[in-house]
Amino acid sequence: MQPINQLLITIAKILEEILKETDQLSLQQVSVFHASRAPSISIQNYIQRIAKYTNCNSVCFVLALIYLDKVQEMHQDVVLNSNLSIMVAIKYYDDEYYKNEYYAKVGGLSLKEINKLEMEFLDMLNYELFIQNEVFEVYEERLKQYEIIEI
Repeated sequence: MQPINQLLITIAKILEEILKETDQLSLQQVSVFHASRAPSISIQNYIQRIAKYTNCNSVCFVLALIYLDKVQEMHQDVVLNSNLSIMVAIKYYDDEYYKNEYYAKVGGLSLKEINKLEMEFLDMLNYELFIQNEVFEVYEERLKQYEIIEI
């Protein structure tokens, strides 16, 4: 696999910290984003796989993180755990256009699953995918600060 950039490593670490805590929760309600078992691949390797096979740069991953935060702000009942797919969030700002079949293959999902996840994801965001530059810049800066603290 190609080397992963530091910002993606930071995003993976943040997600791993969140998942370490939320995976221990017994969920009353699960969404379509939750699988019956956690994937066997680490978050960092999953992010690296997505970056490699979709040519998605760090901007895509920062935006995906913003989307995941927006989903959680709008739907407090949705808990981010290791079964929650980030593939759907990634595809909206990919530099290249691929069909859902390709994203499904990269993400280890079936075409039916990714189509269902995409519809649910868009519904949860009320189809509001626009992210203001200022919001993006705040996230990017905080990720860089987190990166410095971790080093």
